[in-house]
Amino acid sequence: MLLIVDANIILSAVVTNGKAKQIFEKNKIFGMLDLYAPEYLSEQIEENALEIMKKSRLTFEEFRLSLMFVASQIKFVESEMFAEFLAEAEKISPPRDFQYVALSMYFKSRDTDASIWSNDKELAKVSGIKALTTHELDRLLISRGL
Repeated sequence: MLLIVDANIILSAVVTNGKAKQIFEKNKIFGMLDLYAPEYLSEQIEENALEIMKKSRLTFEEFRLSLMFVASQIKFVESEMFAEFLAEAEKISPPRDFQYVALSMYFKSRDTDASIWSNDKELAKVSGIKALTTHELDRLLISRGL
């Protein structure tokens, strides 16, 4: 299953031991998810690492190891790959989510089904885009025996 992972999912998996982290742990074992994210996301996380560590109360080493575990499962895609969809995505998506929508449109243009893994309710309303919350994804994986 191909999924585009948004920032909040990644941060949740990095700083907490909740459902998102559990899904990444299952994926590490079973490899059932093909995860992608816009490249700018990894840059944003690195730029905000100190703030994230401060808010989460993780040590540098805890943060680094957790981020490496999560990021190692994600293929980060340069915006040039989906640049042709950015303008349209900006028009139809919530302001901070247009890169995820553009990446989803890119995969769709190549006849590849890609959902966006996000807990953002506004993103789920974008026409022609499939979005799965963490709980929906967890239920789907459980129904598949994972």
